[in-house]
Amino acid sequence: MSTEARQRLHDSLQGIKTILILSSCFVLLSHLATSTHSSLAISSSLNKLGPIQKITSAFTGTKPSANDTRLQLIRNNVAANVEKIKNIVNTTLGDVRNTIKRTINETRNALLGFGIKVTEIGSIVIAAIATITVIRQPWLRLDKTHSPLLKRIELAAYDIDDTHLPLNLRTFKISYSINRVVVRNRGWKAAKNCKGILKIGDEEVKVYWYTSTSFEKDGMTINRHSAEYLDLFAIVDGEPSEIFNSLSEHVSKLKDYVNGETFTDAFLRQGFNATIHALSNRYKSAEDIPRIIIQDAADGWNIARKQYYDTVKEAESRRSLMTDSNIPIERIKDITKVIVTSENARRLQEPMTILDRPADIQGTAIRF
Repeated sequence: MSTEARQRLHDSLQGIKTILILSSCFVLLSHLATSTHSSLAISSSLNKLGPIQKITSAFTGTKPSANDTRLQLIRNNVAANVEKIKNIVNTTLGDVRNTIKRTINETRNALLGFGIKVTEIGSIVIAAIATITVIRQPWLRLDKTHSPLLKRIELAAYDIDDTHLPLNLRTFKISYSINRVVVRNRGWKAAKNCKGILKIGDEEVKVYWYTSTSFEKDGMTINRHSAEYLDLFAIVDGEPSEIFNSLSEHVSKLKDYVNGETFTDAFLRQGFNATIHALSNRYKSAEDIPRIIIQDAADGWNIARKQYYDTVKEAESRRSLMTDSNIPIERIKDITKVIVTSENARRLQEPMTILDRPADIQGTAIRF
């Protein structure tokens, strides 16, 4: 064989080899294009054909209708399943939200009800504690039903303690009725250091408690469910004018006795005459007979022994001050208050009126 024939045979074999290689590549590419398209359709549900399918279609020149229908069904199924999952998720989320709302509402209502109950219980407890606290404290009240209580006493207008004089001429006594009020402690605890005050107008004066032996100068302790008696004042029994006439007659008899023939001691006579002169200057009229008096801090009930209102200044003070255990007659018709203070009890303050003369034969001179 010649060189040219050998060359032509070699060229033909190379062409056949090239055609076989190209055919194998085409078949392989077609298979890969179909597999890839199916995989992409299931996973991504794409509406358009993949690049490999387009290449395959270009080679074949026809549309894969059967595959398209299958892919469309797959996409529809996937879409339906996605929609179901979405509906299930939405339904589940709605149920969860409703359950959460219902739980929150029930919890809020339960807490609100619990809070109301706690508030009610707390209010009851606080009220009970306050009630117990109030009950356990002393509680002072003026017993108007049993007030005033009256006691008659006799006080000396003068008193000469000398046996040289007859007994009936040594003294002259004036009768007074003490007006005292009952102060009760209705609490469950003793009221300590109780002190009494009588307020007339703008003036205040201390008054004292009655005891079986003497008046109580310091504060009185009133035991629980107990009572004590506060002496406010004493009012004269009878008319001051009649008392003054009797006193003047008595002093006149004393003077006659001292200056009579039976009394021989000149030195004593001089001293007694000085006393009689002082009495005459002290009791010049019925106005000098104290109508209403209070206790003296040192001596208790008495008629002050010194001369009253010697000057105009003292006469003016009679209208504004309660001095010498004597309540000025100009002030007794004012609205008055009895006050009781205590170390551990609330202040007791009760209004009343003091009369300028007794309202009855017993000597009552208080009106509530």
